[in-house]
Amino acid sequence: MFNVIWGHKLILDNLVSGQTQLSKSERRIAAIVLNNPSKVINQSISDLSKEADVSLPTVNRFCKKLGLDGYPALKIQIAQELSKTNRMLIENFEVDKDTPDIVKRVMSDIQSTVVNVGQNLDPKSIDAATNLIASAKSLTFFGLGGSGPVALDGQHKFFRFGIPVVAHTDYINQRMIVSMMGEGDVLILISYTGRTEEIVKTAKIAKKNNIKTIALTTKDSPLAKVSTIALHVDAPLENNLHIPMTSRLAHLAIIDILSATVSACFGNNMNEKRDEVIKNLENTRV
Repeated sequence: MFNVIWGHKLILDNLVSGQTQLSKSERRIAAIVLNNPSKVINQSISDLSKEADVSLPTVNRFCKKLGLDGYPALKIQIAQELSKTNRMLIENFEVDKDTPDIVKRVMSDIQSTVVNVGQNLDPKSIDAATNLIASAKSLTFFGLGGSGPVALDGQHKFFRFGIPVVAHTDYINQRMIVSMMGEGDVLILISYTGRTEEIVKTAKIAKKNNIKTIALTTKDSPLAKVSTIALHVDAPLENNLHIPMTSRLAHLAIIDILSATVSACFGNNMNEKRDEVIKNLENTRV
């Protein structure tokens, strides 16, 4: 038997179960909180309002709807919940659910996420991204927080194509790298909400410097609007508690799709590029 011991009603639970009671602006705040609650703890109300593109009163109304006195109370509550490391935050699971039921539910969420990616990706956008990558002089992946591992996976996947590729998960490094990129370089930015201020700022710098960018993000997000190509990933709102997991899976699936389409684009040249990589690796062995 897999037991989850709940105390009072959790704020993160409320955000999942109360989506229909939130306005569109408030749902944007909820997505940011659920995607990276640790970051919110250290954010000012002004920073959160800017990232969500809402007013300060909207943030305060959001807190009131959660039964809290204000934003400081929200940060304290989130910090308390995150400190209880033994508590499993599993959406809609009752305390008497056993392990097979939980495994079945999580696997169902994973399957739904992957199916959603396949059904909603625009083939024309995939083709455009593929052509951009295949003709790139170099390829750079940027991701922060939960998107960092996806950026590193992208580096691993595209390394085999013989294209110079790097991944950066630190904001300071990202700002320095994007400032040094030039014609022919392609930047892939990964952010589920597309509202992470640091990533959006980096995308704007790239656009100003005429650097081609591909964004893995949600539709109509600030990141999507400033990117050359946007590959939209929209995880179902009802799975918000699993957003860090489902969004990461969706992004990993897109990385795999791009890897396959770029491989097909290279065709017979793929073997030559692979042999060249192997030869270079052998030459570096001591």
